[in-house]
Amino acid sequence: MSTSRGDSSDNVKANRQLFLAEFGASETQLAQPVQVSRDGIEYADAPGKYAQCDALFTQQPGVYLSILTADCSPILLWSREQPMVAAIHSGWQGSELNILSQTLEEIVNTFKVSPASISMVIGPGLSQEHFEVGPEFAEKFSSKYLRQISECDRFHFDNNRFLQDTAIKYGISEDQIEILPFCSFENEELFFSHRRDRGRTGRMMSVIGIDE
Repeated sequence: MSTSRGDSSDNVKANRQLFLAEFGASETQLAQPVQVSRDGIEYADAPGKYAQCDALFTQQPGVYLSILTADCSPILLWSREQPMVAAIHSGWQGSELNILSQTLEEIVNTFKVSPASISMVIGPGLSQEHFEVGPEFAEKFSSKYLRQISECDRFHFDNNRFLQDTAIKYGISEDQIEILPFCSFENEELFFSHRRDRGRTGRMMSVIGIDE
């Protein structure tokens, strides 16, 4: 789904057309953050690319927010109170910077929606079993998100649990949070994985929008 990985632009265009046609959208309607694994958040009032950000939100019908991933977690949000959607890219860097809680704060302040009205889904990313990190993570995250690997100073990091807990602390009900039961590393027949494929891999796309 990405031309930045060395794939044929014609193939990527065809893949996107097939995917977006499933829900009646086109590539000209995509709003795309130029993901930099930081905590930039932008309001997407029109399709196009948004530099230096990893999260977009909108109330504009016909603007479809997209996230590209190959191990990081894609997060999609929407509210029952009024038309509002958001898309967030959060690997460990985004989680360390609390991009999810910052995006929720932006949404609530901008649209005056209740956190209790928001639903959230976390798409396929690295499971804890395959998210190996270094000893510095003991200073970045609570120990409840880290499982020490035996006989060494490294850990397995549970990014999805961190994101779920972040949302719950902000006021989203646990029964309105879904974590898809897949691992991008483990489910090789379904997903690209930057770690598994040692950097030579494609990208998946997650999309959310408001119909016109």
